[in-house]
Amino acid sequence: MEPLDRDTAKKLYKHYRKNLDGIRNCPEMASICLICESIHIVPVEGNPYKRVCRNCGFAFFRYKCSACGATIDGRDPKNPPCETCGLRVCTCGACDCPT
Repeated sequence: MEPLDRDTAKKLYKHYRKNLDGIRNCPEMASICLICESIHIVPVEGNPYKRVCRNCGFAFFRYKCSACGATIDGRDPKNPPCETCGLRVCTCGACDCPT
């Protein structure tokens, strides 16, 4: 995916900051921090499920569901945390629990 221009990132930030529902369906939001509006998001080394903002340190889960392939985003209310492992539950109901 190409880097976002500042105007597009600002519009997406403004929209999803107010309404988190559906953030999982917007691929561009994988590279925008909802805390500080930074576009400097990187994967966390050693954890393929997590991303972190290099500007403010905010970390969030964002990955593909192993069951259905949908995107899971920990900032989206439709992807709540699993009570067993802490990863996020997909809208299909699957979790990547290691147990």
